[in-house]
Amino acid sequence: MSNSSSLSRSFFSRTLTKREEIAEASQNAKGPLGLTTLYVPAAITAADLVFVHGLGGGSRSTWTKNGEPSSYWPEEWLPNDPGFRDVSIHSFGYDSNWDKESSLNIHDFSKSLLASIHDCPSMSRTSNIPLVLVGHSMGGLVIKRAYILAQQKEGFASTARRIQAIFFLATPHRGADLAQLLTKILNVASGQRPFVADLHRNSLATQSINDEFPQYSQDLQLFSFYETLPTSYGVGKSLVVDKDLAILNYVNERTAYLNANHRDVCKYANQSDPNYKTVRNALASTIDSFRTRQTVSRRELDREQRRRLDTYLRITDAPEDDFMDIDSMRTAGSCQWLLQKKSFLEWRDSANTTMYWISAKPATGKTVTSGKVINHLRDLNRDCAFYFFNHGDRGKSTIQSFLLSIAWQMAFIHTEIFHVVLEVCEKDEDLSQANYRTIWRKLFIEGILQVRLARAQYWVIDGLDECRNNPDIVPLLYKTVESCAVRILLTSREPLESHWQSGHPRVRVISEVIAPNETSDDIALHLKAHMDHLPSVNSEARRIMSDKILAKSAGCFLWVKLILQELGRVHTSVEIDQVLEDVPSDIRDMYSRILDGMSAAPYGKVLAKAILIWAVCSTRPLTTEELLHALQIDIKDSIDSVERSITSSCSQLVYVDSHSRVQIIHQTARGYLLEPNVHPEFGIDRKVGHKRLALSCLHYLNGNEMKGPRHRKLSFSNLVKERCPFVAYASHSLFDHIAQVDATDEEVLSALAKFLSSSNVLAWIEYIARSSDLTLLIQAAKALRSFLHRRAKSLSPLGKDIALLDSWATDLLRLVTKFGRELLYSPPSVFHLIPPFCPPESAPRRLFAASTRGIAVLGLSATEWDDCASTIFESNEQFTALACSERRFAIGTSSGKIMIYNAATCQETQRLHHCEPVRLLHFGNTSKILVAAGARTIRTWDLTADQNVWEFKTTQLCMSLATTEEDELLLGALKNNNLAVWDLALGTLRDYSNWTEDLEGQQAQTYRRPIAAAFCMNSNLLAVVYRGQDILLWDLERDALYDTYNKMNGASPMLGRRPADAGVIALTFNRAPGANALAAAYSDGDLVLFDTSDGYVKALVAANAQSLASSRDGRTLASGDGSGKLQIFDFETLKLLYCIQSIEYGIKELQFSSDNLQILDIRGSRCRIWDPIVLVRQDAEDETSDVVSLSTAPREVQSERMEDMPMITALTCHEAGEVFFSGREDGSIHMYESRSGKHMQRLLNHAEHVPIVNLYLDDESDTFCSTDSSSRVMVHRLARSPQGWSAAARIFDHRIGVSVNQVLCNRGGTRLLVSSTTSDTLWSITTDNSSIISTIARDDRGAYRWTTHPMYKDQLLLIVGNVAHLYDWLTLSRLTNNEGILLEGSVLPELMIQSITPCFNGNVIATAFKESLGRRGKSKLLLWNSSDFNAQARSCVPVPKYHYLSDQVQVLIGSDGQKLVFLHGSRWVCSVDAQATGIEHFIRHFFFPADWLSTDAPLIIKITRRSDIIFAMRDEIAVIKRGLEISERGLDGGVGKSTSLTDVRRPSLQVPGDAR
Repeated sequence: MSNSSSLSRSFFSRTLTKREEIAEASQNAKGPLGLTTLYVPAAITAADLVFVHGLGGGSRSTWTKNGEPSSYWPEEWLPNDPGFRDVSIHSFGYDSNWDKESSLNIHDFSKSLLASIHDCPSMSRTSNIPLVLVGHSMGGLVIKRAYILAQQKEGFASTARRIQAIFFLATPHRGADLAQLLTKILNVASGQRPFVADLHRNSLATQSINDEFPQYSQDLQLFSFYETLPTSYGVGKSLVVDKDLAILNYVNERTAYLNANHRDVCKYANQSDPNYKTVRNALASTIDSFRTRQTVSRRELDREQRRRLDTYLRITDAPEDDFMDIDSMRTAGSCQWLLQKKSFLEWRDSANTTMYWISAKPATGKTVTSGKVINHLRDLNRDCAFYFFNHGDRGKSTIQSFLLSIAWQMAFIHTEIFHVVLEVCEKDEDLSQANYRTIWRKLFIEGILQVRLARAQYWVIDGLDECRNNPDIVPLLYKTVESCAVRILLTSREPLESHWQSGHPRVRVISEVIAPNETSDDIALHLKAHMDHLPSVNSEARRIMSDKILAKSAGCFLWVKLILQELGRVHTSVEIDQVLEDVPSDIRDMYSRILDGMSAAPYGKVLAKAILIWAVCSTRPLTTEELLHALQIDIKDSIDSVERSITSSCSQLVYVDSHSRVQIIHQTARGYLLEPNVHPEFGIDRKVGHKRLALSCLHYLNGNEMKGPRHRKLSFSNLVKERCPFVAYASHSLFDHIAQVDATDEEVLSALAKFLSSSNVLAWIEYIARSSDLTLLIQAAKALRSFLHRRAKSLSPLGKDIALLDSWATDLLRLVTKFGRELLYSPPSVFHLIPPFCPPESAPRRLFAASTRGIAVLGLSATEWDDCASTIFESNEQFTALACSERRFAIGTSSGKIMIYNAATCQETQRLHHCEPVRLLHFGNTSKILVAAGARTIRTWDLTADQNVWEFKTTQLCMSLATTEEDELLLGALKNNNLAVWDLALGTLRDYSNWTEDLEGQQAQTYRRPIAAAFCMNSNLLAVVYRGQDILLWDLERDALYDTYNKMNGASPMLGRRPADAGVIALTFNRAPGANALAAAYSDGDLVLFDTSDGYVKALVAANAQSLASSRDGRTLASGDGSGKLQIFDFETLKLLYCIQSIEYGIKELQFSSDNLQILDIRGSRCRIWDPIVLVRQDAEDETSDVVSLSTAPREVQSERMEDMPMITALTCHEAGEVFFSGREDGSIHMYESRSGKHMQRLLNHAEHVPIVNLYLDDESDTFCSTDSSSRVMVHRLARSPQGWSAAARIFDHRIGVSVNQVLCNRGGTRLLVSSTTSDTLWSITTDNSSIISTIARDDRGAYRWTTHPMYKDQLLLIVGNVAHLYDWLTLSRLTNNEGILLEGSVLPELMIQSITPCFNGNVIATAFKESLGRRGKSKLLLWNSSDFNAQARSCVPVPKYHYLSDQVQVLIGSDGQKLVFLHGSRWVCSVDAQATGIEHFIRHFFFPADWLSTDAPLIIKITRRSDIIFAMRDEIAVIKRGLEISERGLDGGVGKSTSLTDVRRPSLQVPGDAR
């Protein structure tokens, strides 16, 4: 049971003995709305079946004959039918009553259906269970549109995959004539009913569905049933849906008739009804085919699921291999002594979960004993997971690898855990690369430990002492035992007492110390099993020999193994006796004897020493093939066989295991060899050993096999080279050795500098990216920084090589944070696509982006990496609250607005209204719940449904908010010392209690009105701050005072004493699970860290903090002060890591992102997102003291003031491509040179501080139009002279009076069209005079766009909604008829036109549409033949061969005449040309860095005729030259696919200069 779950029950029992049973609301006779689950099978589900009613129907009434409850066949008949016993059955209801007004249409119903299925708790999102949909009448159209949306909308791919079959019962696929009659009848009444109009024959809705459904439905099983009897409808009698309208005529469609009218095709009198049998049998047959397919493919499915989980959790070596290797070492019959112990049986069989701690001396058989326990539990059919720590293998010595392995094993033991783990991993595909705290929280606390299993689980953990940073793992194990029914057995050299400080009072631990005599029987069995191998003349002599060995062994198996090897080398009785007498009984003396023997060997000592060094110092055991290449590089000599070399020179210390890995015989041998002065010839100096390995790795990485591509053709065939097996170890482990070498070693420095200055370093990065583990680059950066820090202690930190290493220490981290996604998708991009986008002073840019043929990025002033990833600015708002979740962050304002942003892109996704200033924001633990608190109201929103769920009135200000684990309860700490608890399931106040009511006398008087509070749900504590008083800590679970703290002494026994020191102004708990730390900022500037378990002050520093925030992993603390300074501390020590100094005013609030890699702050009208590299902290279990000392060295950077830099608000380019122009928010207009990106001059000005909103240039006449936000339109003639450009003459200057949406002029600049929200006005403009020619008033106009017709320059093209019109440029008279040109295809009512772009030399028109809801709706691109837009045309259809582009475009950039260029959702700039073959491919060219696109402001990107891309970055402009000359061709399906899966198809990359 988890703490917060316990808290739920605590409040429950204290306030309400039992939640009252809530009677179900009386349901409408038609049935409930939404998705209702009618039946869930007890066993495995074969399919989900969903019924969707039609027009005027209901979720129950449509499927019920004559209202008889027993005839509700989906619920009453199917669950009892043997063919449906394993089928989950659901019914969906929506308000389609046509007898009342409605604003909803089929699209709205479909979105609701899709969301209901996606969020249904009884349907797993991650399963592959088939989904069958049954729709009656209009319900079939609702289903079709829902399926289309599932295919198109992000986040619904899993639902779309599950839909396998659709049954249509009398569905009007092309509308129905009776719907038009119904509309006429309903028109008599008032109000609209859009869903009825959607049913008209060939309506826009049905046409759109029929256009899109075929491209997605090829793999579906489709069944269409049509009516054959007429339906009476009062004024007549006829078929409602004729046969030709009810069938699709698809090749994958089966059709059948039903002897029924339109109403009765879906309801039946009894189960013998022939119509019911027809429908039932078709359903049963379809579902049975799923069962057959599942049975046939179950093994394949299991393999696929296992592959997915292996990939997510990065399990490369199956844990079973380790177990089998260890179990094979055990002698039959051994280890029985443990199984017979009373303490072991108590642990195994006790009803209460306990931990069993076994400790013993080294080499006494703990690992083999663990293997026996695993075997024993498996024999008893117990659920058992295990892990063997191995300090000699870095991949098996970390808490991270332990957690991933246990999760992997439990997932394959329990299906429910498998789906939980898979769902967690699909939300965070990089979870396996996170630190162990994040893995523990997401995978265990929020996932596995929440699953309630029917029986006890067992974990066997061996070698706790070989776990790096093992003290941190013990609290996690205690938490596991406490939270759920897991019994843990662990072995360690260290006794329990050495870890008791990490103990937990609720966990019972059984401690067992293995005495030498307890393993003597096992050693005797081992000797007996090997008796025949002992050299002796008879069995009696062997027995005596065995007894002597047993007597001297002292319980040490390793000693026995070594002496058996010694005896195997002798043959006479004298030699045997000599061995038994001379061999020391102490294992250390035994090692010394072995080394002396190796020293006496005449040959092979150099090779033996090298083998020992590699076996001892390597980060993991190398295979014999890897070691062969490594040794040959190391000793610079050839070797015939590693196995024979080991056998002949060092077999007593090194061996080759069953997987051909070279292993040291025992951890004690490694420790002995590394001891100082242990042996003059074979002792190993740790730093010297790591130097040898580092130099060997560098020798390989600097060699020919790792050279970058010689030519610029980057196809994958020539990038994937044949490399020797040593490449993996050299690439992955080099920097582990660099972290251990002597930093003053010049040889290492020289080799490193050579590597980092050559293109080999790019080949190394590319190789790492192919392995999909970019954490290796982070570790490399940490190692470089550590190397430099250690070197600076002894030598000058100056020099060319030092500067190079220092640059790469930063650059490697930035490559991951800025380009990680692109590196994983396209590893070869590191050669030519990434370096140009790095800052000029970075090593990748300086060394590898100087080519005159490659991409060039010009115009930006920054020379180094920027810590500010993004800035959100709302000039008319004051930001007052901030909150972050896994995928979102939210900003509250003083006006009551709440803006929700995508955490990855920083783009606004939702906007809510709290109706009063927002003081607090809090995301629930499920991320979809958002809570906002103001002065009088607390509101909760379901962000998935975009719905305000509850509203709670408060009479007191709320200081802090928290939710329990499953968001069952909402807790609020109020200003009147009351704790309010609301039930989020019922929307009621559960409890309202005063935490000071039990304080007596002066104590109660002391704590009057609090000023701040903070919750810690992990520890069930509430901290409350009072002005000038100690901090009060309240135990939420016991509902009692926990403690009071002052900054001098920590826990204070004098409750309520007024301290002499300053008061607390901000505080925060450490957010890591199991953490016991509270940070408090005092008004005198002190920042104090309290240990809440022992009540003492852990640290105190000066910080002047006014706001505090803890990272989710609990490792980092951030503070902000009144001067705008942002400081980052190590939470454990309060050691300053980083400081960002800003001249902007004070920080209101701070929050960490969910991945701990970013800090968000709000100040005034801005929210900044910071990503300083110090947040990419090395995991504690991997940190060495050197790295820690480095990572905590503070660094201070300066942030510029944004107010002094007016943002760019508009762009336009000259047709010739020589220059381009920008408008800014201060009203100025500037000109730039395209060739260099340099600012040339300020061209002209509008009124000061009035933003420019639109620029337009007619290059034929050099007529320049500019519009500002005050609706002022100015037109100038540009003049060009040897001295430059100038706005020579102003020929038009007029303020329209209403918002201007668009301004453009004709070729030659004689006409000006000014389009506003209320009218379109055509002006005649000349140098001398301007006059109005024509004005067209527009009432209630929606989204629209004008452009000059690309083929007929004297005509204007206007698109409004899904209709186009042509107008004459000279007179503004309309050339088309009243109805205009209907745009057929996928132009839905909710889409609005965004832009019109002529392309392919004017032969094609590209139109970009966008969802009208939200500021960041999804775009849709449609291409049309320009010639189809003529005065005689009545309709126009998109060009079919470009249809695949419709959902690929995030931003339409423009056209250079030949190519249409757009920004794909994957951040790649892509293009398509007129020669596209229609095989659904486009060309990728390059990608923008993530921080370029991380903005909520509209992206302003243009393209010149010279194919230069112009990108507005806040106040600067970047010019990307030659970007479109690089091409990466591939199917569109490959774009943006999950990079964590191994089957991602990476296309080839082509760079300028290639001959193809």
